[in-house]
Amino acid sequence: MKKDAFIKIPGKKEGQRIPSRILEETIHRHIKNGRRNIEIEGYGQHGIGGRLWEAGKEETHIRITGQSGQRTGSLGTANTRIEVMGPASDDIGWLNAGAEIIVHGNTSNGVMNGAAQGKVYIGGSIGARGMTMTKRNPRFEPPELWVLGMAGDYFGEFMAGGIAVICGHNSEPKDQILGHRPLVGMVGGEVFVRGSVKGFSQKDAQLSPLSDEDWNWLLANLEIFLKKINKT
Repeated sequence: MKKDAFIKIPGKKEGQRIPSRILEETIHRHIKNGRRNIEIEGYGQHGIGGRLWEAGKEETHIRITGQSGQRTGSLGTANTRIEVMGPASDDIGWLNAGAEIIVHGNTSNGVMNGAAQGKVYIGGSIGARGMTMTKRNPRFEPPELWVLGMAGDYFGEFMAGGIAVICGHNSEPKDQILGHRPLVGMVGGEVFVRGSVKGFSQKDAQLSPLSDEDWNWLLANLEIFLKKINKT
């Protein structure tokens, strides 16, 4: 088998779900053996695709079919690309440290919670408390979150850095694109929103007009986002 071909890891053995720890050990063993393209059939195991330090600077592609569990891509590292071929569970990109994560569907709560680097692309909407407690190390590029649809309640709570783009696709004028009580405690970062943002914490965030630089950045990166989620 070619090393650039995907090796498939089942999430069950003899009809029984493989525990998260055992599945993670299996993934790491393949990484240590030089495999860089791995497809996992998920059955709710948590932490898939995170902490792949053994790969070093080599690009690694993790593709997840079935049901990805909580904290997919948690503590994700640079040069890691994780692709979820459907909806995803809580805490995608938790404490992300550089991984690129693509979700082809909706995602539930806690997206990019505490992330410092990396990019997460969501081809749907997200649940509550997305982009909370994010931060930026000025020596690296800021964390980015791209969402095709809308965000749930308490979005950007205690956000201290990073960039979020919430497109509001298929939303209605009455919809709250950032949910209820967004941006409470926000002290840093930027959020670009298409649609209504009524109810955001004006003590912690302020509305600003788009500059030409912002607009050009959005146009260039929106094209990248749509290609990532297969919406071009």
